[in-house]
Amino acid sequence: MARTPGRSAALKRLVRAQVAALNARNLDRLVALYAEDALLEFPASPTVRGRTAIQAAYARYFRDWEETVTLERVVVSGGRVAAEGATTGQHRAVQLKIPGRIPIPLRAYRHEFSASWEVRGGKIRRHRVSYDSDDLIRQLLEGVGDQPVKR
Repeated sequence: MARTPGRSAALKRLVRAQVAALNARNLDRLVALYAEDALLEFPASPTVRGRTAIQAAYARYFRDWEETVTLERVVVSGGRVAAEGATTGQHRAVQLKIPGRIPIPLRAYRHEFSASWEVRGGKIRRHRVSYDSDDLIRQLLEGVGDQPVKR
């Protein structure tokens, strides 16, 4: 497809709409932006395949994470969009669900990310997010285990 300023602007709007729906925690609006056979990829997680599975993944995400995503740079090339930004938030519960783990309080964190979206027919076909997952875990667990465990 030829590069046109209108197409580039439309792709940027789609990505911004995806981030706005994510930040608003609007599951229906968010999932509607994905193609039926879309792929969703995050570090240290298996690839999520298909809109139904993506909806379930985002529902779990909304339950366990309180985050705000900010896009800082957005670039379009063909049917692809690349962006850099930062995520700030708090983690709610996943660590508490692992038997034998020390309960942790809500931990604030911030991490930078890069992301890419492949778009076809006005829908997100593939969404890939990259960030330093080791740094995120370090921020979440910092100081955990320094205090004696109450039995």
